[in-house]
Amino acid sequence: MLYHGTTIGGLNIIKANTKSHTSGKTVVYFTEDRCYALVCCRSRNENFVTMGLGKDGKQHYFERFPDQLRILYGGKRGYIYVIAMADGLINTKGHTWESEIDIPVHQYEVVDNIYTEILKEEQTGNIVIHRYSEIDPIEQKQHANYIKGHIDDEGEEMRQFYLTHFSSLWD
Repeated sequence: MLYHGTTIGGLNIIKANTKSHTSGKTVVYFTEDRCYALVCCRSRNENFVTMGLGKDGKQHYFERFPDQLRILYGGKRGYIYVIAMADGLINTKGHTWESEIDIPVHQYEVVDNIYTEILKEEQTGNIVIHRYSEIDPIEQKQHANYIKGHIDDEGEEMRQFYLTHFSSLWD
């Protein structure tokens, strides 16, 4: 099974309407990991995913500002759509799949509190969370200052996001 996470409910078809990171074509993304789909249940103006597959085969989430997970996901509703493997799906990297065609939904799940669900995934060992307070202060500062240097690279919505969550961390 493959998962697709979003804040949009009531979908019967997952539409290919996102630009592929690999081909540049319009695609829809799926993941083998429910915990990654949970992290994708976020607003478009908070396009800040700090998670990826580690050498241990598990998803690793890195908080880049204090209490990031709770702030981004606490009390927020999401939808996890499940699809069966289908023709046309391409494994692009690790546990990530994409399709250039729209894919029908097999089943779905309503998640009333994404943050709580992510913590459950942590308890079952499906995700490793690297909390901000556990990350080396030098690394914390490097990430914050990198964002400061690139604050205008991604448009006004992300600029506001970075100002809100990172400006107090800058040199």
